[in-house]
Formats: sequence, structure tokens, C-alpha cells
Amino acid sequence: MNRSFFRENVPLTVGLVVTAIGISAAAIIFHQQFWRILPLYVSLFVALFQSRMMRAAPLLGGINSILYAAVYFTYSLYGSAAYALLISCPIQLAAFVRWSRKPRGYSTVFRTLTLRARLAVAAIFAASYAALCAALYAGGGKFVFLDGAITVLGVILSTVLYIRMLADTPEQTTYLVFNVYSLACTTAAAFRIRKVCEEQNEEKAKEEKTSASPPRYDIIPIE
Repeated sequence: MNRSFFRENVPLTVGLVVTAIGISAAAIIFHQQFWRILPLYVSLFVALFQSRMMRAAPLLGGINSILYAAVYFTYSLYGSAAYALLISCPIQLAAFVRWSRKPRGYSTVFRTLTLRARLAVAAIFAASYAALCAALYAGGGKFVFLDGAITVLGVILSTVLYIRMLADTPEQTTYLVFNVYSLACTTAAAFRIRKVCEEQNEEKAKEEKTSASPPRYDIIPIE
């Protein structure tokens, strides 16, 4: 990654450095094992790349999900572990493959979901959440409601979950610090993808206008 990328994203880059320092300090204070915070350091770059809709983000994130699954399992967050390994990892790897098929600079060509597709996604998530909560209760998982709901509402509930866990496991401060940064990157990504979609729509409109214009013939006078 060249230096210009970080210069173009100064606020989030500064946030990355500050967050990394915060994670390291919390890990030292609470004597957290390094392998348990390793996914967080990787995720800092994944979050930064995602804020710019870069194709490399889902590839790195998919691989990192395997590390997350191992860490979540040790904290009895079986829902998060299952989500990281069985859902997040394959989906991100699939996203990388699909994004690479239609590149646009460092990013890709985006398309909006149809109403039918949105309803189908909502139904699948609702059914998955109900089944997951039942399985977590049966398996003796901790913080079942929030642990399962993370698969639906993501980073916002992740922040709430880690705040709740601080009383039992203060070392979760490292994950809480990261989630605050991740929330900032997610917000930036929302604005970025809207801007990219507008740019792509303008480019498409220009192409359609050009292709629809009748051919122009220059009249050369004959002397």
C-alpha cells in the first residue's frame, strides 16, 4: 500500500494508530495473551480498507475471521465463533472473488439490491437468528441475546456486548476499543459507497448518452 493512500485518509489513519496504542495498553494492563488480540491488529487495516471499499479488504478479513473464531470460542461466545467461521469467512472470500471480477480502480462496480432480494436477506437473517439463539441456549453460551444478535446488527451491538462483558472479563477492553474505531470506519464506508455509487451512475449515464447519440458526419467542401 503506497503512502498516498494513508495521506488521503489522515483522520482514519490517525485513528488506527491511536486505537492500536489503546489496544496494546489495555492488553498490557489486563495481561491479555497476544494471540487473543492479534485479530484486532489485522482488523484495524481491514476496517481502514473497507472504509475505502477496497477489494483487498474482504480477502484479508475472511482469513482473519478464522483467528476471531478461535478467540471467541475461548470466551464462550459460541454464536460469534460460529458466525466468524461459518458465515463471515466464506462470505468475505466470496465477496473478494466477485469484486475482483468487476474491478474499478482499487474498488469494484456496485449494484443495489432489488426489493425482493432485500426481503429475502431479512428473512434469512431472522430465521438464522432464531435458530442460533436456540442452539446457544442449549449449548450454555454466554450473553446469548447479544452474541446472536451481532450476526444481524453487527458492530453496534458488538460494542454493547463488550461493554457488558467488562465486568466478567476486563481484558475485553481491547475489543471495545477496536469496536469504537470499527464503528467510525463503518460510518465512513457508508458515505464512501454512496459517493462511489453516484460516480458510477454518472459514468453509466454518460456512456448511455454517448451510445445513443447519432453519428456525426463532417461535411468537407469539394473545390
